[in-house]
Amino acid sequence: MEEELLLLLNLQLLQLLLLKKRKKTRERKRSVWVRPIFDVSRRIGQGPYLNLMKELIISNDVIMFANYVRMTPESWNCLLGKVFNKLEKSTTNMRIPISPAERLCVTIRYLADGKTQKSLMYEHRHGHSTTVGITTETMTAIIDALKDDYLPNLSTENMKEVANYFYSRWNLPNCCGAIDGKHIQEVAPYKSGSTYYNYKNFFSIVLMAVCDADYKFTFVDTGAPGSRSDGGVFSDTQFARDLDSGAFRLPPDAFLPGSTTLFPNFIVGDEAFPLKSYIMRPYPGQYLDHQKRVFNYRLSRARRIIENCFGILAAKWRIFFTPIHTSLEKVNLIVMSCVSLHNFLRVDSDGGDGVTVITARYINVGDADQGDEDNGQWRNVPAPTDT
Repeated sequence: MEEELLLLLNLQLLQLLLLKKRKKTRERKRSVWVRPIFDVSRRIGQGPYLNLMKELIISNDVIMFANYVRMTPESWNCLLGKVFNKLEKSTTNMRIPISPAERLCVTIRYLADGKTQKSLMYEHRHGHSTTVGITTETMTAIIDALKDDYLPNLSTENMKEVANYFYSRWNLPNCCGAIDGKHIQEVAPYKSGSTYYNYKNFFSIVLMAVCDADYKFTFVDTGAPGSRSDGGVFSDTQFARDLDSGAFRLPPDAFLPGSTTLFPNFIVGDEAFPLKSYIMRPYPGQYLDHQKRVFNYRLSRARRIIENCFGILAAKWRIFFTPIHTSLEKVNLIVMSCVSLHNFLRVDSDGGDGVTVITARYINVGDADQGDEDNGQWRNVPAPTDT
């Protein structure tokens, strides 16, 4: 009985001590609301957005502006207008909110330069959790604002336009797109084992995509583990299931140019994809006759468009040059926001009229492979040394 009473008294004493400690913790005032280096006055006075961006605009240095944020001032204003309402925060008595323009600048630099969010924290003078929140919210806003106009759902009509353009630019009739997979390098997900470890000896997720003849993505699926093959990843996409079931159909069979032969419309891929009525792959083997070699040449020439798409995407958004250290959900968010920005800038900055000569454009002459040579400038972009 005495032991039980003594135990009860000890428990009550412990509860009183904990209660007293909590009360002191509640009464303790913050020494500062925000660290001095992140104070709004320092950010306005020394942060890169209101200083560097302002200097670039005032000096009318379009080339350096485009190098900094991967777009011209006109495209920047257009994009800012699309996401402004989604990023605007109301002013409170405690602090001045970070403007939508600065939020967009932080996120674009995160994607374009491949820096860690801790590096951005010091560069833009925001707290780490603030920086993480800004990039996540802004990427979500970018995807929501651009997906309907710049990553539309596939339809038979726009596939017809793609096929016509493929023939006029790359001399391959009935081709409705080029397909391939790209490994997005990431730090090993928690408790994932070897699920995301690929044949290239790093951890990744697979970006499966189809593009048109003008370096724009028409279909994107992301998130599959890097250990899977391209053919297996594609077969599990909704697009492949719809093609197999007939829920989605490519344009009707069309006559080959200069002949009376009806031939199906198709998507071109490499040897990793199965041969189907809607997927065309090259003839296997080395000892082929002349006709088969000519066919493989034409097919490979068209298929290289998707390789160039991936190369330009990574060259412009250099976050893909280093392992991405974040959750799988945010890696998918990064991929989709970069793809959306790629298509937006391909249309808005370049006018969708082929590779342009103006050096401030998103894709310039020489960025993509020209003719039959692997000479696109995206192949020569060095990986960043400071992350």
